[in-house]
Amino acid sequence: MLRQRNRTKKRFPLLWCLMSAVLLLALAVTLSAGLYVDMRFEKELPQELLAVSPIRRSPRFFAYRFEDRANRVGAAYEVTDTVFAQRQSAYVPYSEIPTALINAFVAIEDKRFFEHEGVDWYRTVAAGANYLLGFSDRFGASTITQQLVKNMTGADEISPQRKLQEMLYARDLERRLDKTEIMELYLNVISFSDQCTGVGAAAEHYFSKQVCELTVAECATVAAITNNPTYYNPIRYPEHNLSRRNLILSEMYAQGYLSQAEYEEAKATPLALHVDDVSNSDGINPWYTDMVIEDVIRDLMREYSMSRAAATHLFYTGGLQIDMAIDEEIQSIVEQYYREKIRMPQNAAGESAQSALIVIDSRTGDILGVAGAVGEKKGNRLQNFATQTLRPPGSTIKPISVYAPALEKGIIDWGSVYDDVPTDFDANGRTAWPKNANGLYRGLTGIPYAVAHSTNTVAVRVLEDVGLQESFHYAKERFHLSSLSAEKGKSDCDVAALALGQLQHGVTLRELTTAYTAFADGGVYHPYRSYYRVTDADGRVLLACPDSSETVLSQENAAIMTKLLQGVITEGTSSSVTLQNLTECAGKTGTTNRDCDRWFVGYTPDLICGVWCGYEYPEPMEGKNLSTGIWNAVMREIVLQTDGHRHFEVPSTLVRVSYCVDSGRLPTDACRADARGDRCATGWFVRGKEPQTFCDCHVLCTYDVENGGVSHGFCPEDCTKQISLLRVERHFPKEIYVEDSAYVWRGDPCRMEANPNTAQAYFAKELEDYCGISRRKEPFNRSCTAHPAPETEPREEVPLRVPWSDGSDE
Repeated sequence: MLRQRNRTKKRFPLLWCLMSAVLLLALAVTLSAGLYVDMRFEKELPQELLAVSPIRRSPRFFAYRFEDRANRVGAAYEVTDTVFAQRQSAYVPYSEIPTALINAFVAIEDKRFFEHEGVDWYRTVAAGANYLLGFSDRFGASTITQQLVKNMTGADEISPQRKLQEMLYARDLERRLDKTEIMELYLNVISFSDQCTGVGAAAEHYFSKQVCELTVAECATVAAITNNPTYYNPIRYPEHNLSRRNLILSEMYAQGYLSQAEYEEAKATPLALHVDDVSNSDGINPWYTDMVIEDVIRDLMREYSMSRAAATHLFYTGGLQIDMAIDEEIQSIVEQYYREKIRMPQNAAGESAQSALIVIDSRTGDILGVAGAVGEKKGNRLQNFATQTLRPPGSTIKPISVYAPALEKGIIDWGSVYDDVPTDFDANGRTAWPKNANGLYRGLTGIPYAVAHSTNTVAVRVLEDVGLQESFHYAKERFHLSSLSAEKGKSDCDVAALALGQLQHGVTLRELTTAYTAFADGGVYHPYRSYYRVTDADGRVLLACPDSSETVLSQENAAIMTKLLQGVITEGTSSSVTLQNLTECAGKTGTTNRDCDRWFVGYTPDLICGVWCGYEYPEPMEGKNLSTGIWNAVMREIVLQTDGHRHFEVPSTLVRVSYCVDSGRLPTDACRADARGDRCATGWFVRGKEPQTFCDCHVLCTYDVENGGVSHGFCPEDCTKQISLLRVERHFPKEIYVEDSAYVWRGDPCRMEANPNTAQAYFAKELEDYCGISRRKEPFNRSCTAHPAPETEPREEVPLRVPWSDGSDE
């Protein structure tokens, strides 16, 4: 026991020396950093971030009344609807903030706030030692001024470089503003959970009071939230908040801000909240206004490197003027339909499915109307399913990622034909992939049919020809589907994502609908915009959104794509749309796995409208695609009440040419003699790139029209005629049902023995694998069994001479 104590005594001076050395090193590093701050760099906080100074004027919104929608020319007028700032607008000047609230923050966050010049060197030394000894990777030395800088810049990475930058900015801020101005800004931009920014919003939300009315205990409760807004939320975790509140009270007492009586009284006060749910519908913004608010705050953050809190504060208190791109007539139609007329199914739990819609000017990218959810809007800055929610787009991505790139690269044209059969099987050869929505495989399929009926196999095959990297580049960089993931291990540069729309995260309805501007406006992509410009209280332009359009497709290919998408409505998956009786329209449906998301993006010569339907938490939606019906109803009302064009423009460089739908080439007599009827059609081609060669897919063969079946050369001429079959070769590891397999030709029947099995093709018994079968009981291309080959007469046996049978060697 004595030896143990002696060893401890001997070790103690060594530990003390080691710790002293570390502290001296930390002090040296800190002092060096301080000198570095003061002498080497006078780094200033960007001037734009100081625009958060308390102007305290609400934003004003302007719109434009357009005389000519096509040219977007008209006069500006102020929107009379009040824009309610909800909780974020409750700015509180320093003079109205209780002394107890200021003391609470100083006591727990920054004891020497009124003494230091932005950086507390005592705490910085301690934090430096802590960092060097490896106790924690966090510095824990931020002053209130440094925290304000962090809130304004949004920089929060954990690194020495970022911390030094924060210190530079904090000292610069202390030179520009006095302590009361810094404290005022700090208390008005920090987050207090539940979407509350600033102490004014927190007091109203948690206690239904003005800030000046808060008690000492309530001041400590509010101050407790900021350390970790989620963990110390007094509504969700009252026990956590109460514990930290009492810690703050004890610090206030220890530092002389409270007498013992005041401390004991405040500590004994229970945590009594009076939560304001902001349920008054008189203060509800339209969906369009909420969208503009989010867009302006986002763009302020990006343009000026602001944090969200700082940008939000500037928006609500900076006296901004925002010129919006809204069309109030269209917005009124959209809102009324989503508020009063829309009908959505419910799941087993009684929850209603959701929907969102957005209308965009195809020639400018201007957002003219938007609805972010179904029903009466119950609050401000709610989840907007049109602009904020990411969902996989299903087949609506195919024109963007597959067909448009293939057209532009010359891989396909209107007449291109692909085989609608599986492209792959599992390791056991049992499960075929991909599957089509109707569960069937059609066989030889032209691009117009594949687009109109959303044939998955053709999309996969065209994608293989385009290439994954090229397809991904078109979708993300040229059509600006920025939500596509390039993250390693979660990349959307994948066949299922690009050909079938099964994205890792998804896209927003807004960015998907905007991508279609390239089809509607002759190959020109127009970025969406909800506002034109934002100016501050002094008239200085803070943000501007010019039409920064770019050409992503040739005019001819954009027109061909539009003609293909018209087929979706005239004869494909959206043939129920009646708007085509009033104006030409084009579009594409989309459905995701298990029918969890339903889409339709469609356009007229002037407007693009996108619709999404689904549950907030994805689950299957039974029945038909409701998005198509919603689109038709809203767009019909808009077209009836607004003037516009009724026909798509067709470039003079496009021509209509007759072609064979099974080969894409010039038709022959054999194409017209197809067993299913004339296979000739007309399609749109770029002048000079029309089909030049004749069809070699159709093969004429003799067919017994009285008894049925392909003749093997023994049917009488009076019961036969020349009918063409399809020259196509397929190989599968298992039998697959393919619709056109009943009309396939695989070699000259006259060189084959008749197949007695009338449920098979005439050539089936000579195959080593599988080539697809028809669901017909007797396929059209079966052998004629009514006229078998005649029996041959027995021939006389001739003895075989064996040269060496006589014993000779010859």
